Amino acid sequence: MRARLIVAVIGLMMSLSACSSMLGDSAASTAGANDADIVFLRDMIPHHEQTLEISGLVGTRSKNAAVVEVANAITAEGSAEISKMNGWLTEWKVGVTDSSHQAHEMVVAPKDVSVLGGYTGPQFDKQWSPLMVRHLQDGIKMAQEVESAGTHAGVKALAKEMITVQTGLVTKIEGTGAAA
Repeated sequence: MRARLIVAVIGLMMSLSACSSMLGDSAASTAGANDADIVFLRDMIPHHEQTLEISGLVGTRSKNAAVVEVANAITAEGSAEISKMNGWLTEWKVGVTDSSHQAHEMVVAPKDVSVLGGYTGPQFDKQWSPLMVRHLQDGIKMAQEVESAGTHAGVKALAKEMITVQTGLVTKIEGTGAAA
């Protein structure tokens, strides 16, 4: 009886420890990353992919040079950050799981992006600007969360950079006058 109890307790402890973290003894934990870092990267990649989709609409729909300039900056920054984030997840062998943007509440629904694609000219700019501002602000919030909960120095530095860059982009978008 006592042997069964010991086996049951050991089994329970092993099960609980396996469920307690995504990391276990992975390369991510060895690199100094925690679950918050991994969740952030897995959520931010599809967030950035949607950012690129939204900014990609500008080239064929806007004639506002300031809006085009901001969209080009967003595209360049977002593409580089996606590569960096994918690199960490691959290096840590934790997988680039597509959360389909559902782990956090989306502020820009796919249908909103689809509707946006139906506009051109000043009407497009008027719709694009507040939509992109909301989207960037959501990214800032996500970065702030990992900045406080994450442990990987590189992820935290990227989050800090995202906060700075995206705050600047929000200011630029608001300065275009396109949303007026």
